[in-house]
Amino acid sequence: MKLKNTVINFVENIFYYIIAVPILYVVDKIFFNYKIIGKENIKKVPGGKITISNHIHYLDCTMNGLINFPDYSYFVTLESNCKIPVVGLLVRLLRGIPIPTKLDDKKGFYEKISKLLKEGETVHIYPEGELRLYDQKLLDFKKGAFAMAVENNVPIIPTVIITRERHGIYKYIKNKPLITQVILEPIFPDLKIENKMERIENLKQEAYFRMNSVLENSEICYEKAEIV
Repeated sequence: MKLKNTVINFVENIFYYIIAVPILYVVDKIFFNYKIIGKENIKKVPGGKITISNHIHYLDCTMNGLINFPDYSYFVTLESNCKIPVVGLLVRLLRGIPIPTKLDDKKGFYEKISKLLKEGETVHIYPEGELRLYDQKLLDFKKGAFAMAVENNVPIIPTVIITRERHGIYKYIKNKPLITQVILEPIFPDLKIENKMERIENLKQEAYFRMNSVLENSEICYEKAEIV
């Protein structure tokens, strides 16, 4: 079994680094002129962490992977996405973790994420819980990401995917906005708050406040964008 896992991991690594990442990088750069601000904030947490973002495009999961490159990012996704022919296999190869629909499977789901975090991995979660194309307003956050951060005592790194106006050649070849991703400072669970539910709520509110502040001032942020 150990040899089998080694072979599977080797194949997954080849697919990820040699095939998936180069293709997705080119797609994001060409179609969205994708840029990043604040990638140094990811490097401030070398161990386990949870990254979060708003969800404004079908392909922003690829962007959430690129911000952590060359390290992996595991991302939470709908169980139904993993069952789509061909696409489902791709989601799994890109380290998608399906959210189980059966209550009995929830425990195993949370245990898997906890194990990854303890091993120093990065897990990405969309706290709004739904996709809204190009929307630049946040919905209320669900508590799942923040509960897992508190349970495992790992930081949340909020990131914000913002749109910016087309420029140059993009004015003529594209009718949708371009995209910048802003990576914010890590937020650690406040251990001075003894009540665990209050600690979760505090973390959730702080992340929401910081992300919303970026969206309200996005015209300033994207001007400082770095090319990735």
